[in-house]
Amino acid sequence: MEPLTVTLRAAHAGDRSAADRAYASLYPELLVVARARLRRHQPHTLLDTQALVHESFLRFVRGDKLQIEDRRHFFAYAATMMRHIIIDHVRARQAARRGGGAQRVTLATDMGASALAQSGPDAADVLDVDRVLAELEALDATLARVVEMRYFGGCDDAEIALALNVTDRTVRRYWVKARAYMLLRLRD
Repeated sequence: MEPLTVTLRAAHAGDRSAADRAYASLYPELLVVARARLRRHQPHTLLDTQALVHESFLRFVRGDKLQIEDRRHFFAYAATMMRHIIIDHVRARQAARRGGGAQRVTLATDMGASALAQSGPDAADVLDVDRVLAELEALDATLARVVEMRYFGGCDDAEIALALNVTDRTVRRYWVKARAYMLLRLRD
């Protein structure tokens, strides 16, 4: 059996059978990640778990100039894709309603960390979270990756640490910094 990294690279290069093998191998794990993300966002996107997994994998296969280094890199990339898909669906839904009554969400994680914002009138809008995350990415891409992997990818500290090649403690420090920045910017 070939290593997953080789299969992912071949799939990305256009090998349809490699894409099928990679998809079959990763599908159960991607479902778990997507289910965790949609639990929070589903009312705002109307996406289901399978649709999110299928769309993220299609974007991976169609992506250009991406070199997957290993399984961790793929799941970090999948978190990014899921973020973009969720944001695209929220934008489309708001556009369809002509901008009225934007839906509100909290920026909390399932890993027991404190919420970035509490629910209620001060809750962060999905699009505001995306805007502030883009600002954070311009300032510090690593901090943005931590938020993205935790909030949109459902990763815990250990998984993020492996993907970023840092310690769990470093991830927690990054999270504290990123959360503080995002709280300040979301309140503006």
